[in-house]
Amino acid sequence: MANVAREVGASGKDSCGLARPLRMPIPFAGGVGPRGRTIDGHGRQYKHVQVKIVFFILISRHCHLVRLIRPLQGKAMQIAPLPVDENDRVASLRRMQLLCTPDEQVFDQVVRVTKRLFDIPIVLISLVDENSQWFKSCIGLPMREIDRDVSFCSYAILGDQLFIIPDATRDDRFADNPLVTGNPHVIFYAGRPLKNVEGYRVGTLCLIDHHARVFSEEDQAALHDLGNWVELAFLNRELSHTQMEVISELDQIKRKSMLDAMLNVWNRAAGMEILGREIIRLGREDSHLALLMIDLDYFKQINDQFGHPCGDQALIEFAKRICASLRSYDSVVRYGGDEFMVILPGMSLASARERAQHILDAIRHSPLITDNANLSLSASIGVSAIAVSRSRLAGNELIHQADDALLKAKRAGRGRVEVFADG
Repeated sequence: MANVAREVGASGKDSCGLARPLRMPIPFAGGVGPRGRTIDGHGRQYKHVQVKIVFFILISRHCHLVRLIRPLQGKAMQIAPLPVDENDRVASLRRMQLLCTPDEQVFDQVVRVTKRLFDIPIVLISLVDENSQWFKSCIGLPMREIDRDVSFCSYAILGDQLFIIPDATRDDRFADNPLVTGNPHVIFYAGRPLKNVEGYRVGTLCLIDHHARVFSEEDQAALHDLGNWVELAFLNRELSHTQMEVISELDQIKRKSMLDAMLNVWNRAAGMEILGREIIRLGREDSHLALLMIDLDYFKQINDQFGHPCGDQALIEFAKRICASLRSYDSVVRYGGDEFMVILPGMSLASARERAQHILDAIRHSPLITDNANLSLSASIGVSAIAVSRSRLAGNELIHQADDALLKAKRAGRGRVEVFADG
């Protein structure tokens, strides 16, 4: 009888120190092998029989390895269960017409205050949709949307209490979550569930840190109060009639296509649509309409000297400072690379000039500190306006007038406001 066996050391362990089967003879007597092929009594056999034996040995070794590794892996990431009112909750969220809409000052204010209060790198107002989580306001993350399956907020909306994870690496539900093991390295999380006017938990105001934190009762009370502020903003949200028309007429996918992906303001196509509608409304109302064209000064030099990532940070901060200086029903549009258009319903030329100066002061107020630069931001702004008596003026003409004033500001040395004047 011939022995076919795997060689093992005396210890019964392989080179990695793992237990393995001891030497065991596998007998083959002479006779008829598979499909009538002969195996003789000296261990000579056909190759496919040897392959089967080796495969058996490899499988045995793999099973030993799996049994040893599996206890080290811990529990797999757990996906949050759906709320019991999920279908009604999602329908209510979508009726709010908040998903895939531009940044709004009232929500950005809450996020900025929250960041300063807790001295934390990431603050979000999140909205949990059917399959994704979208950020209405965001500080500290480069993306505005993530898959719901990896979302911490999906757990937070399951109840009315704060949802706090002091250290995600020690929590079986999140330890191997890709948001924990990779960027943005979510270690600490605190989420305050947010209810809309219909009483559904539609999202959270949440805090994220890259390190474990202790969240005191005083901290919890502060986060709860800030959540009340967001819920009040849900109730009193006010956009221009024209923006609400555009938002209500489009589904989420179409709305998303009308936003600038990096800055979350209206893109050029959306801006032209809004401007055209505002001019039509002007013909029906005794009012004014003003327009600003705003350029980030020396943007090319920022890109050339510090690189495009720094340039992107400058554009993001530039847009935020513009938005922070406007009314809730004004529209901010990324018109070109570093050029923005601001639509100001009901505002005269004189008032628009004052508002433009206020924007310029806000842009220049403090430097932007990045990883590799300390940037002093500045802008050139052109202003134009029409009254109801001239409401037949086309949107393109109003833009050209503001552009002419912008060019005048640049030629005069930049960092200034100029107003279009006929003749």
